[in-house]
Amino acid sequence: MNGAPLYWRKTWLLAALTYWNSRLPAVKFLPYDLLPEDSSLTMHLDPTQNPPYQKDLEYILPILSETRMRENTTSSKGTLSPEIPPQPVVSILMSIHNMKDTLGWSIRSVLAQSSDNWELLIGDDGSEDDSLEEACAYLDSRIRVLSQSRNRGKAIMMNRLLFEAKGRYILELDGDDWLAPDAVALLSNALDNNPDCRMATGRYGCWERTRQLGPLWRRNADSGKLYSAWSTSLNRTNLHGHPLVPRMYRKSSLIAIGGWWNREDRFGCIFEDIDVTARLLKHSSPVQVDAILYHRVIYGSSISQRNRSLFEAWYQQTQKS
Repeated sequence: MNGAPLYWRKTWLLAALTYWNSRLPAVKFLPYDLLPEDSSLTMHLDPTQNPPYQKDLEYILPILSETRMRENTTSSKGTLSPEIPPQPVVSILMSIHNMKDTLGWSIRSVLAQSSDNWELLIGDDGSEDDSLEEACAYLDSRIRVLSQSRNRGKAIMMNRLLFEAKGRYILELDGDDWLAPDAVALLSNALDNNPDCRMATGRYGCWERTRQLGPLWRRNADSGKLYSAWSTSLNRTNLHGHPLVPRMYRKSSLIAIGGWWNREDRFGCIFEDIDVTARLLKHSSPVQVDAILYHRVIYGSSISQRNRSLFEAWYQQTQKS
């Protein structure tokens, strides 16, 4: 750490690893997860003393701290998980396909939410790795997992999850991204206070996935600027293939427009987020929260990045539908 080697006492480390859940965005954050209470490492654990990762740690440490505290509280009470809210305010929907390496951190960010009035619905869309096993590994009754044997595309899975959702608000979360701790609370409050709005959004942190160091912080982004001036219509000139991030919807509004574009050809698996956003925003502008509420990880092999060249063809197809 800080360019110096970190030595572990083997007996202590083995005992600590017994209780460690191993769900981190990168191994470089391991010391921060295992040694938060060790006063001798105060300097090392202070983000300001670790300049290369200062911004990264600013957004990682709150989730480490919150989930660790909740795990300790749950263990002391001898219970497996919080009680299921009789009527959750927010249903967080996550469609996954071959995301076993990133899914754990995404779920951990949900468990770190400052609001407990949520449910998490995870839909495994025919994964060929251990994504389904990872999704089922959490002893929290607010998490429900669905699966289908073959990959049919995100839009079809999202519509299935929408049918199962109990909350009046729907929040999308990708299995390789994560939420800020106040995302559920602030976005749902924004919709509570703006009953005529069908969607709420905020700012997001943009990260780049690297092979050796995990996600690296790049910038503070505001996709809402692309949409805020277009209350009645949107066009491809202003969209440029960029989704609105984050996205919390009124469930009733999603159902009113028929949910996501339910098709299984190549256009049914790409830009589904832009399509549903554009259809909703024909009726009202999104209410915006001035805070980073979502962390989006960009990488070249993702479906959205691989298919950016198809945006024009996809847009023309949507105009015919």
